[in-house]
Amino acid sequence: MKGVYPCILIPEKVGGFSVIFPDFAGATQGETLLEALEMAEDFLGFAVTSTIDDGFSIPEPTALKDIVIEDEDAFTSWIRFDTDAYRKLLEENKAKESAAKTEPSTGAA
Repeated sequence: MKGVYPCILIPEKVGGFSVIFPDFAGATQGETLLEALEMAEDFLGFAVTSTIDDGFSIPEPTALKDIVIEDEDAFTSWIRFDTDAYRKLLEENKAKESAAKTEPSTGAA
């Protein structure tokens, strides 16, 4: 399943960006705009996939015109998700972790 959801990007005074999704609980952040957008994509992949896997329906994306932004420096963006790609990434990470645990230690005793 593929789709998009809106997010709010908030520049932080100490640097970086916070990212909030009006349609999902939680938030993420990044030190740069690019990193914040990458983290937002990862967060959204997790949020959508886990919602579906837990047996719940995902909400309809909020329209950008309906998002209220309180911080004058904040702005909205669409973030894409792909549940199949996210599940594949999770499986690859699990396989790498499993392989790392089974490799013999090369340290001297």
